[in-house]
Amino acid sequence: MEATIKARPKAKSGGKWWYYALAIVFVVVYLLPIYVLMNLSVRTVQTMNSALAWPALSDWNWSNYFSSLANSDIWMGFKNSIIIAAATIVVEIVVSALAAYGIARSTSRITAHIRTMNILIMMIPGIALLVGTYGLMVKLKMVNTLLGLALLSAAGGIPGTMFMYVNFIVSIPQALDEAAAIDGASIMRTFFSIILPQLKAVTVTRVIMTAVGSWNNYLMPMFLLTDKSKYTIILVIKAAFAGSNGVKNVPLACATCIVGLVPIIAIYLLMQRFIIEGQMDSAVK
Repeated sequence: MEATIKARPKAKSGGKWWYYALAIVFVVVYLLPIYVLMNLSVRTVQTMNSALAWPALSDWNWSNYFSSLANSDIWMGFKNSIIIAAATIVVEIVVSALAAYGIARSTSRITAHIRTMNILIMMIPGIALLVGTYGLMVKLKMVNTLLGLALLSAAGGIPGTMFMYVNFIVSIPQALDEAAAIDGASIMRTFFSIILPQLKAVTVTRVIMTAVGSWNNYLMPMFLLTDKSKYTIILVIKAAFAGSNGVKNVPLACATCIVGLVPIIAIYLLMQRFIIEGQMDSAVK
């Protein structure tokens, strides 16, 4: 008997066209503020008409960018933001990873309650703790200090980072820890030499998220940093939009905003490949 081969039904084409249409709408809505920002940054105060109409190439005014880069305030903001972001990343990653390792490997009932409490802490919005946090920072004399703001930012990010680390460490076989202990490795040596290298994906992800969050943090720097020499890049951009002596230069402020966005975008573009590599390494292991 000859086997009859049934033809496969053809996939319907165009049935999901609205997925693409919806995606395009979302992309346009997301990119529209950036387009307006770039559009206004190449204008002059006299040519501030429509924010959507792109000016002719001959009418572009690049002096806004030169004036922004020539301003010492923006470089001061870059320096302060880099210091805060670097300190926040180091404290948050190290403390969260070590705490998550202890929680993930513990069999005590207390650790289950700690994980539940950690999730509950993640649900509390930071603005709800503003008054208490500011009072604590005043008592600790950490107002107008970059270290104080970095420690505060790290404390706010530790619950989320620890939550991600615990979920990753639980999936790593505990036999690796036992083998390292047989070879004479201490707990810290086991963590930094065996466990932490396998957490590349989550570590790079949290580094990017922490750097972006610290760089774009506005609420706490606005309340804690009253000394202009301690301003972060976000406060410098805020001051640019506020104007000087009551006179606002919106094109110059938009150019300052774009200059302030460039470093964090560059960090993301440089480090995104490590996320993919880390995920592939984790899958192979």
